[in-house]
Amino acid sequence: MSANGEHAKELPEVFKVSAPGKVILHGEHSVVYGKRAVALSVGLRTYLTITVGGDSISLDFPLIDIKESWSLDTFRNLRAKLGCQKDEGPKKLSEKQSQCIHAFLHIGEEATDPRKLALLSFFHMYMGILPEPLPLSISVSSDLPIGAGLGSSAAYAVCLAGALLQLSGSFDLRRLSSSPAEEYTASILKIVSQWAFASEEIVHGTPSGIDNSVCTYGGAVSFKSGDISPIHIPPLKVLLVNSGVPRSTKALVSGVRERKERLPEVMAPILDSLDVLANKGLAVLQSLTAALDDDKRNQAFQTLEELVDINQALLCALGVSHASLDRLVGIARSHGLHAKLTGAGGGGFGIVIVPPSVNESVIDGCCEELRSSGYEVWSTSIGAPGLSMHCG
Repeated sequence: MSANGEHAKELPEVFKVSAPGKVILHGEHSVVYGKRAVALSVGLRTYLTITVGGDSISLDFPLIDIKESWSLDTFRNLRAKLGCQKDEGPKKLSEKQSQCIHAFLHIGEEATDPRKLALLSFFHMYMGILPEPLPLSISVSSDLPIGAGLGSSAAYAVCLAGALLQLSGSFDLRRLSSSPAEEYTASILKIVSQWAFASEEIVHGTPSGIDNSVCTYGGAVSFKSGDISPIHIPPLKVLLVNSGVPRSTKALVSGVRERKERLPEVMAPILDSLDVLANKGLAVLQSLTAALDDDKRNQAFQTLEELVDINQALLCALGVSHASLDRLVGIARSHGLHAKLTGAGGGGFGIVIVPPSVNESVIDGCCEELRSSGYEVWSTSIGAPGLSMHCG
């Protein structure tokens, strides 16, 4: 990793980076058993504004009550204790380094509070990426609700990694193209995703790699048995709906496992069907990208809606839906729209697919009924761009 500061010197005094959140379209729960999952970026984003200069290092993240500032000498002394070396590349902290940073921040080893985890992520990447302390201020804002299963921690990590790598002179985010497959863009995004994954290990322990990949590359990501493949797709309109019902991902995953062990001959075909459905869903997304006329696009979209309905029914059969989600799906259906849960289920979020040809009055009516029924609703998109840099 280059640390010559070439690109950092050319930067304006203030610049901004952003990264999207994520939703699971297909493969909830079945992915745990080696089946395919398809995740997409969502148009709700996290933003980092970086101001270079001054005589300190500061981090301001109001959503999780962070407003901290440290002197350059504090970072130099901590860096010496950590034994950081240049050009180490993305990797998880050693046990000794982890203990040192935890002690410096007065954070216990089993911390789960978003504020503490965000600080750990910041120190991990600042120390690992920059060759020496650089005075700067970082301000964080986000459209994403925190801790809702929408990839908020990964979006934050992707933004941090991208901004710090830019400041280190490793590469120039301004050269990112709209196609993740372009060679220079692909090389940048790969490194950013690797750093974000190392950060996610701090936050989640054993992440799958889905969140950091989607938040880095944007578009869609196919995931199966550890193999992650980014896919470029056009943004699609959706409604993202919060049921307001808290859920425990761990308890829901355990519940599916218990049912699978108790009724293997019943559950195995359901999980296999979810795998086949995810494969078909991936093919439909690709056909939407390749469609050259409205007829083919509409046909692909109708198949997408049908798959969403089947997927929700299969997730109900797994036992991971909830009355609030069933009601959400029913409200969408009454307006001629198709919806499913996204994420672990048991409450949490649902997603409503919005056809490109639908009348705005239909969407407004659905949103109004959902909100009057106690749901939070965001009108946004899936397949949104990944890591982006904004100057000026």
